[in-house]
Amino acid sequence: MSEPTTGATDPGAEAPVVRAHPILTTHARLAARVLSDDDVVRVQAAALGLLGADGAAADAAARSAPSAFVLGGRVPEHDVALGAGHVWLAAGAATAGAAGVPERVRRLTGGDHAPATVADLDEAVKLADALPEVALLAGPPLRAAGVSPLAAVARCVAGTSKHVMAGLLRSTAEAEAAAGLATTLAGSADEARRRPPLSLCGDGAALDAALVFARAGLPVGLVLAPGAAGEAAPPAEGGEAVPPDLGAVLVRHHAGVLRGCAAVQAAAPGAPFLYVADPVLAGVPPSGPPATLFQLAAAQLAAHVGLPVVAGGFRTTSHEPGWQACQQGAFVSLATTAAGADVTGGGGLLGAAAAFSPQQLVMDSEVFSWNASIAAGIVVDDETIALDAIKQVGIGGNYLAQRHTRRHMKEVWRPRLLDRTMWDAWVASGREGAGEKAIALAERLLAEHAVVPLDPRARAAVERVTADPVP
Repeated sequence: MSEPTTGATDPGAEAPVVRAHPILTTHARLAARVLSDDDVVRVQAAALGLLGADGAAADAAARSAPSAFVLGGRVPEHDVALGAGHVWLAAGAATAGAAGVPERVRRLTGGDHAPATVADLDEAVKLADALPEVALLAGPPLRAAGVSPLAAVARCVAGTSKHVMAGLLRSTAEAEAAAGLATTLAGSADEARRRPPLSLCGDGAALDAALVFARAGLPVGLVLAPGAAGEAAPPAEGGEAVPPDLGAVLVRHHAGVLRGCAAVQAAAPGAPFLYVADPVLAGVPPSGPPATLFQLAAAQLAAHVGLPVVAGGFRTTSHEPGWQACQQGAFVSLATTAAGADVTGGGGLLGAAAAFSPQQLVMDSEVFSWNASIAAGIVVDDETIALDAIKQVGIGGNYLAQRHTRRHMKEVWRPRLLDRTMWDAWVASGREGAGEKAIALAERLLAEHAVVPLDPRARAAVERVTADPVP
């Protein structure tokens, strides 16, 4: 089983290379907290009280659901282990259903946002498959005109060997067709339960589809009222809604997750369930301090009831790739990774999920790799202290020839897009910035990357779905 990796730039290389980054193969060691233990207990009690007579059953359902399971890739190398202490990145919105799947795209060629086409969808899926930091696809990343939700899921399956988390499926018929596709991809119904290639996250509109997935053993994340949305105040100056008190938001959202879990466990006892922690679903603006605090607190609440967390991390309000988008995404996604959320979603989204940008997906991948290296913490043991090497070389000596240095020299986080060259070298190179590097890398990956092909049986199943999708 492999973990998501990041790339770095080799000295002397003409173009950035994509290779494994050992930092992301370690467990996340941080567990950032914004709630005390007493706070967590109080929110839990308040949420159960909000559910009334159903509270005890909801609490029992959450605690009976698996605390760890695998989201299967089409190939085992892309399996995603949840509940094991790893942090993963999803391209597209992993948590907010239709509200998080944009219908417009900001293409690599620039210009205004344009209606997304099938070619844009296929390109987004291929780029996500090529980027090693991206562990799974969600949404799908964008919604192409004329493509049904089920057909969009099928195109994702065909275009990546990574796990696909559906966010648009609503009806029983759609979900049954998708569950059948998952069985074909896995090879059998039993294997689909062991290494599910599809999962589903959403709100109350996805209830029927979620129950079908759960009965098939496919992982589900579901938020049902009263926690599906907070009661936001009217928009403040600048157009951004002011959320209610975050304590109230947490209670309502946590209650919604517990109620969703209870519905799933009643239909399919022991079904894998995901704690959906997205500011948007909770009625909180997608970026800013409240969103960051919400993500940190939601991760603590999920840990309290023992559920893996799928969080909304990259939810910039910027309409263009660049400083604002990266800054907003960095702060909120740092909260998700530092808090130990299993999946951080939203990679590549712009304008509060109004558009998808391949360029931004590349930049979000770099931001995520930075944050994941922080989440990995500092390992302090005999090997990392390297006392023997220090004694041998002495204070102020040169460690480059030491075996310890050679063993660990590739573990240092190195950027692929951020520039660290001296001024003269940067000017001589044409003053290329991170944005230009992101476009160049995306273009190269799209030109060179080859997706692992579907086997004939799976290919036929995908073609049937895309040719005659369920309405």
